Amino acid sequence: MLKKMAWSLTSFQKMRSLRFEHTNKTIGFILFLTLISLLPTFFFMTLTIVNGYHIATTELPKSVSSFSISNSQLTSSHPFTKKVNGTAFILNSSQSIDQFHSPAHAIGFLKDGIYITTNSQTQTYSYDLLNWHHKDKNELLNLLHEQKSSLYILVPIAMLLLYVLTSGLNFLSITCLAYLGKLIGIITKKQLPFKQLWALSAYSTVALTLVYALFEAFSLSLAAYTSLYWVGTVFIYLILITGLPARKKAKPTKASFS
Repeated sequence: MLKKMAWSLTSFQKMRSLRFEHTNKTIGFILFLTLISLLPTFFFMTLTIVNGYHIATTELPKSVSSFSISNSQLTSSHPFTKKVNGTAFILNSSQSIDQFHSPAHAIGFLKDGIYITTNSQTQTYSYDLLNWHHKDKNELLNLLHEQKSSLYILVPIAMLLLYVLTSGLNFLSITCLAYLGKLIGIITKKQLPFKQLWALSAYSTVALTLVYALFEAFSLSLAAYTSLYWVGTVFIYLILITGLPARKKAKPTKASFS
């Protein structure tokens, strides 16, 4: 896997040779690449949840005199913000999820729900969704303490769901790119089996996927990343396709004239 990843970064010729490998190997590589790209996200997700939980259970009870949820809406005596190890915990009943802009790594209880932000990517959960319609301060704190053991289950499940979703999106984008290769093959008269085009499209995504992982690892955000990803990946794919030898036409045999 690592050797093929290195080839995808250093040699177009070796990348082209990978089009002959079995489809199962290409699928395995995509799953491996997806896992590598998500490692920074998994790390910061775990760090954010653990730090946020620690603040909520230790600092929140003594820093905010009263807070509660009534009719799925949060009320509190005053806003509260605490940052530990790069993770911010925020309690603010005056702002809704749609209005609030959180730090890069944060967990917050807002007027209408909870948000979790990891590397500037936010997931939100309304109190209705959590079935928290009416909870006072003690009930909320007891609920958080009871959920401690569940974190060992919920965090891996969240990671697994993210991995499955990301893998599915990667397979979809690779398939779309392969159909583009089919069109290019018709235009350039270098038609290849769809299986080979699909393999080439898979390895075309390596460089930009690793760039994304690098940005995630250093908590850097790139607003135009999606555009950059597609432009860079299509450019690499075009180089691979146009560099392939044209298929030779079969010469007619003497038997065909008899």
